[in-house]
Amino acid sequence: RLYPLLGPEWIAEIFTYIEDPDEYLKELDLGQAAQVLSYMDSDDAVDVLDELDDTTQEKLVGMMDEESSHDIKMLQSYEDDEVGSLMTTNFIVIHENLTIRQAMRELIRQAGENDNISTVYVIDKNDQFYGAIDLKDLIIARENDSLSNIISRSYPSVYEHGKIADCIEDLTDYEEDSIPVLSENGTIAGILTANDIVELVDNAMGDDYAKLAGLTSEEDLNEPTFTSMKKRL
Repeated sequence: RLYPLLGPEWIAEIFTYIEDPDEYLKELDLGQAAQVLSYMDSDDAVDVLDELDDTTQEKLVGMMDEESSHDIKMLQSYEDDEVGSLMTTNFIVIHENLTIRQAMRELIRQAGENDNISTVYVIDKNDQFYGAIDLKDLIIARENDSLSNIISRSYPSVYEHGKIADCIEDLTDYEEDSIPVLSENGTIAGILTANDIVELVDNAMGDDYAKLAGLTSEEDLNEPTFTSMKKRL
């Protein structure tokens, strides 16, 4: 009864925060499910799709709008241990040659579809990563100021095919709201949000604690006591 009342956009928002959203997605027909997934951030949609069988995944992705379908296929192309598999395509990007007024106008235009606005990413004339702007700095900048004065050129970044295990220590040191994920040619493929990084660190720590206890992974906590004793010994 709630699904038709809420509509696909609200359902997508709710699915982002609940556990096992795939169980609820199965209650919808394929057309409705595809609509809901289209409204979700691409990384969240991929997490839901991963819980479904391959045939259903293929049908749903084929029924989604072109932009959402493209983003999901891109994220699914990465290996599970690559940084790109964790990123989202929900971010704001502007060119470095804009004025303050033009930058604000572009931010407002893109914010309708992308709500990760605390950091604005900047690209050069070749669409390569140039730097980043803190939203607060853009808001308080005067109209006649130069955009270049508020761009952080030393802003950290990671590469899409980089191994998660190799860069996890660097990610925790950056202390930024989000970090851009670059393709090999220097363009921005997506971003890692602070929530992504926290989840990444939490998973890594869980594995470490399990190993200290003589387990091979956290899932082994559910195995029979006698089996666990033998492994630990």
